[in-house]
Amino acid sequence: MSTETRLQALLQTTPAWLKTGGPIEDVVVSARVRLARNVADRAFPEQLADEDAEDILAATASALRQCDIDGNILEVRSLSDSAKEFVLERNLASRELLNVERPTMLFYGMRGAHSVMINEEDHFRIQGISKGLDLESALRRAQRVERVLAEAHEFATSKDYGYLTSCPTNTGSGMRASIMLHLPALARAKAPLQRSLQAARAAGLAVRGVHGEGSRAIGHLYQISNQRTLGSSSSEQLLAVSNYGHEVASYERSIRQQYCDDTRARVALTVDLKQALKQIKEVQQMTTRQSLTFLSLINLGINTGVCQEIGFSMNPHRLLQLSFAVQPGHLQMAAAISMNADQRDTARADRMRLELGFSDGRSA
Repeated sequence: MSTETRLQALLQTTPAWLKTGGPIEDVVVSARVRLARNVADRAFPEQLADEDAEDILAATASALRQCDIDGNILEVRSLSDSAKEFVLERNLASRELLNVERPTMLFYGMRGAHSVMINEEDHFRIQGISKGLDLESALRRAQRVERVLAEAHEFATSKDYGYLTSCPTNTGSGMRASIMLHLPALARAKAPLQRSLQAARAAGLAVRGVHGEGSRAIGHLYQISNQRTLGSSSSEQLLAVSNYGHEVASYERSIRQQYCDDTRARVALTVDLKQALKQIKEVQQMTTRQSLTFLSLINLGINTGVCQEIGFSMNPHRLLQLSFAVQPGHLQMAAAISMNADQRDTARADRMRLELGFSDGRSA
């Protein structure tokens, strides 16, 4: 099966972490645990000779093909630019893995619940992803893949420091636990959102955009992760991220409740929703940022009952799925062609109308 065929099959599969049924799923979209591991007696990837990099790829591919964990192997250098964007948007790989010159590889499960980046910043970046605030399940998925790799490679460790990694901030447990949060009510209130993000940073947590390091926060989607990996246990690190997730979810829900109790706030939200739905129906082009902002606002309207009052209803989880489907890589993969920005903006506007039920000319 060709790379493009496999990615088309992936496109037709809703990621496990974007399905319903996760804890606190109205606020916490997904939970992810990433384990950084390196092969003992090998240079870290940035100093790794291509021959050694290829040896690691070959041994790893052999181990993964022989194990009982479902997955596909992708030669990253063979991917088109649009395919790279798609893989990034699926949260299966980082931009660094997709853009580095050295030999790299990606192993991923079709359900999107696990993946391994080989020869990224570390020899292995192993990740497990779960729906909602379920970091324990994400950790178990990552550890299952880790055990397979540990049978094929001896990991670099230190008696004093734990797992050795390219970046000193990952040394120790080598673990990053993160949660993806959707915070439309806090974002609309502005000051509460800033307080929440400041509280995360004060607690030693990192705040990033929807696709992790270096990405923008669009559609009011944020990634929160632990920064410390040395000097505390994995369980303590998981607990810190989990506790923050519970706290911010409670805060987000309390702000939503204000749209039930405060008439003025509810009226203002109603006005903005009607305008947003009108724009979605009428505009011929729409950027990624515009579409995700619209979808986030509609999600807030549904979770507060305002959308239902103006005659619009949709499953809020479907709105989150659509937030990924309208991103550049997904649009191009669905069309099976590369598009320029104008073409993507036109296709995105059409997709939004179709998915929200405006294609037949109905008014919002």
